[in-house]
Amino acid sequence: MFVPAGLLAGLLAAPAAQAQQRFQPGYLVLERGDTVRGLLEAPTRSMATQGVYFRKSAATEPQFYPIKAVRSLRVVEGKTYVVRKMQPMMGHDTLRLFMEPLAQGRATLYRSSYNALANDPNAVFANQLSFAYYYIGQASTPGRPPYLLQSNTFRSDLRSLFSDCPSAPAVSGKFTEDNLTRLVQQYNACTTGLTR
Repeated sequence: MFVPAGLLAGLLAAPAAQAQQRFQPGYLVLERGDTVRGLLEAPTRSMATQGVYFRKSAATEPQFYPIKAVRSLRVVEGKTYVVRKMQPMMGHDTLRLFMEPLAQGRATLYRSSYNALANDPNAVFANQLSFAYYYIGQASTPGRPPYLLQSNTFRSDLRSLFSDCPSAPAVSGKFTEDNLTRLVQQYNACTTGLTR
């Protein structure tokens, strides 16, 4: 079978172009504090607990950094991911998870594509939005893993977590990313100046 040279070159270039798109300019902050700049692949659902692939340049081979070696990462499009320790798993090391902070302060709202509480990381709670899971952590309890918010209990959970600020607006609205972000931002504004 004859394949025209232009078509053959295009077929060979396609995988290289896809790999190039997968890696975006950014940097890693390693657990020991070093910052490494280059090209990295944003954490995917399947890699959220594993680690991240990084290249010093487009010409170098990808290098894998396990999640235990990474503190945070940022890709050029502006997304930042931090590594948070979750609950210890029976017979395993403590689970670490890449999470994207959406609102930060006395309380931090995180988005993840991975459900740390499900036996099957691909499982979705019945009322969750697509494959986004929302967690909340408090600065007053830095060693405690972030808490998974669920659509059927988020209002009562947030009321309890935000009880140290009685002047905060009422926890209301739907279980949407915009509303959760707004509620956490309002709480953080209310608690500015409170001691941790």
